[in-house]
Amino acid sequence: GYLSEIERDISRLPIGVLGRIAEVLGVHLHWFFHGASDAPEEERDIVVRAGQGRKLTFPGIGISDELLSPNLHGPLEVVRSTLAPGADSGYYTHDGFEAGVILDGSFDLWVGDRHLQLHAGDTFSFASTERHRCANTTDLPVMVLWIITPPHY
Repeated sequence: GYLSEIERDISRLPIGVLGRIAEVLGVHLHWFFHGASDAPEEERDIVVRAGQGRKLTFPGIGISDELLSPNLHGPLEVVRSTLAPGADSGYYTHDGFEAGVILDGSFDLWVGDRHLQLHAGDTFSFASTERHRCANTTDLPVMVLWIITPPHY
């Protein structure tokens, strides 16, 4: 029933729930990213041209991600997230570490019991094994660049 509600945009799909769905299906989260590279073969594993990163959208929670890493075979991934006003990832955990920079707007980040308000130009880093959540509590979109190791998507 819950999956049907997600398909009909009645229920939200938090990132942590998508991770569990991917696990049950036996796929990585990157399987849900849309689009294929139009890059020439000789640069496909090195370059992602502007605007050509694979995209993953969470319409129920207001987050759109663009994968800026050419692939997820190396030790890290780079993702640009756009959070619409009111967007909220919900709490989740996973292996590894993550860091980021707020490119535009203001951003709320919860790591463990700490609540942090970050603004354009601020950076952050934490162990992904700590329960974490991010949200846009403003009236304007927020853009965040994430660096995650090992690749989570």
